[in-house]
Amino acid sequence: MSLSLPAFASNQTALVQLVEYVGADYINAVVDGQVVSEEEYAEMAEFTELLAEGVATLPDADGKAALQQQADALQQAVTDKAAEPQIKALAQSIRGTLVSVYGIPVSPKAAPDLARAATLYQTHCAACHGAQGKGDGPAGAALEPAPTDFTEVARYNGRSLLGLHTTITQGVEGTGMAAYGDALGDDDRWALAFYVGSKAVTESVASEGRAAFNNVPGMKASLNLDTLVAQAPEDVLKAQGEKAYAALGYLRSEPSALFNKNRFIALSHDKLAAADKAYTAGDQAGAKAAALSAYLDGFEMIEQQLAAVDAALMRRAEGQFMAVREAIDRERDASEVSEKVSAAQQGLAQAAEALSGDGLSPAATLSASFFILFREGLEALLVVVALLTFTRKANAVRATRYIHLGWMLALVAGGVTWYVANTLITFSGASRELTEGLAGVVAAFILFYVGFWMHSNSHSQKWLGYIRDKVDSALGSGTVWVLAFVSFISVYREIFETILFYQALWSQVTSVTQPYLFYGIAAAVVALAVVCLLFFRIGMKLPLSLFFRVTSIVLLVLSVILLGNGIAALQEAGLISAFYLGVPTIEWLGIYPTVQGVAAQAVAILLALVLWWRSRTTG
Repeated sequence: MSLSLPAFASNQTALVQLVEYVGADYINAVVDGQVVSEEEYAEMAEFTELLAEGVATLPDADGKAALQQQADALQQAVTDKAAEPQIKALAQSIRGTLVSVYGIPVSPKAAPDLARAATLYQTHCAACHGAQGKGDGPAGAALEPAPTDFTEVARYNGRSLLGLHTTITQGVEGTGMAAYGDALGDDDRWALAFYVGSKAVTESVASEGRAAFNNVPGMKASLNLDTLVAQAPEDVLKAQGEKAYAALGYLRSEPSALFNKNRFIALSHDKLAAADKAYTAGDQAGAKAAALSAYLDGFEMIEQQLAAVDAALMRRAEGQFMAVREAIDRERDASEVSEKVSAAQQGLAQAAEALSGDGLSPAATLSASFFILFREGLEALLVVVALLTFTRKANAVRATRYIHLGWMLALVAGGVTWYVANTLITFSGASRELTEGLAGVVAAFILFYVGFWMHSNSHSQKWLGYIRDKVDSALGSGTVWVLAFVSFISVYREIFETILFYQALWSQVTSVTQPYLFYGIAAAVVALAVVCLLFFRIGMKLPLSLFFRVTSIVLLVLSVILLGNGIAALQEAGLISAFYLGVPTIEWLGIYPTVQGVAAQAVAILLALVLWWRSRTTG
């Protein structure tokens, strides 16, 4: 076999694949210090040389030097024809170091469909690997090296799902293993990786693993998605013991057990632990980033589901996350931060208990689905409907079209952003909040201006008459584009996060409760339509002067709410510091218990009152 360095040095996942081959196939090359296959041994020597060279080309990072030493040691061990246990131990260490130093760049986006994988396997793999995965397919009889026997426990122990996915994607040059990166989608390749990666898991091991995963304290937190994907069974056995080893086998054969609320809770748990560790080590910035990620990438994604089950618990847990961030921001003692982290992790455990079982109940699913869409859509709807009512009353046809164009483009942009985030690049929770925060603050300033403009002209009879007669021509191209931008940004800031929340909710419902998710969406659409109709009809019936005053007040109130939401989002993204107050959170008013947010809203309200007073005295 001949392999080129770029094929394996281009990314860390390929190096994981390479080291796993060495650990799994070395036994076919050397036994008791003697070479039993010159071809296999030459392969091992070439692989370890490529591994060492590939590690050398990786970006600099803390831990790279240790990784290079491990790769060099593995290369020397193969040269010395060391015993298989030594080779496997070195391979295991290298795989673990690669993952810990450089992270896991890929993971499945949703629970792999093993039923579909079984069909794909028979179509693409059975000819070589055999109908049962034993490496005895008719087309594989003449292949050298022979196709993998996926039922062999020793080989199963040394292969991670990440390595299997990489092999399926890139193939193995010089062997019968073709690359399926172009022929199969990423979801199908992950499904095949889970399918063949669970062939050696017996029913007894899966049963034992199910009990361990569901009943052993801390197991759900320790066996998160990253661990399941990146670590081989022997890694988990060595690090966490036999129960975790069995639980890993269960999750490989039943991955849907991990793709639910436990995924987000486990992520939050791990990030909180990382924040505690970083703060103890004196890394305040790292601790702050981890604490933010614990909330934004984990807990926030299950907030609506938890609120549908136990709203008080959701609020309490949210406050515990806030307390962790506050302690870090104010540079409290490490012991105090640890106490706050411990309290937040206890809150997570209570949330896991509240959400335990076979998914959300029908009522909880419907409730969570309804409030996700209704809450996220109400503010945007009010802004768009207020603008449309104004332009309809004034017969401003051109401006009305621009407003419609704005919100329709926002829907498209939100969908594109979601697609990019799920297929091309990864947006962290902080990036999501940064986008929403900036959009919220910008929208707040624009709405404040539009609201005050409407109010300042609501008493001018000359202006109102002009509006009735010539508003469509009076609104210049710059003005109508501003209206379109307000419509766009008001909708866009909500749509992306709404899609993400529904994606998280979808992973937590069962086939029985899935219809209730759509019932919740339908109910929210109906409720928003009723609000839209009432606002529009009432607005059209009001005299133009009164409509201007009412609409200006609505827009000014919305601007204060959006300002509060925007400041909170920027604080959660880490762009603005947060000093917390002992006041309750009132989301529907955009009031969050921080000095910065409350002060910004107070200034906006004071400025509105001053401008209103001046307009009255000068009018």
